[in-house]
Amino acid sequence: MPVKVRLSNLLRQATDWQEIVEVTAKTPEECLHAVVTQFPDVRKWIYDKKGKMWDRIQFFVNGKRVDREQLGKPIQDGDELHILLNIGGG
Repeated sequence: MPVKVRLSNLLRQATDWQEIVEVTAKTPEECLHAVVTQFPDVRKWIYDKKGKMWDRIQFFVNGKRVDREQLGKPIQDGDELHILLNIGGG
């Protein structure tokens, strides 16, 4: 099913500056995998060198925050997943 994946500004540099990428997936986790497959440079922003997801990544489905434990739960046709990369400073 088609799902729109909205990417934060920092992630867009790895997707040829596309803000929204449409993928076919049934869960947020599958959406993320599809984006990384289509745009391999996204991987370094999402995962560390050991393949563990960075803590700074947040997910929202239709504007509602999704915890990492819920990334395997089904989403609906036409849903929008927003992947947000938080960068702190000081």
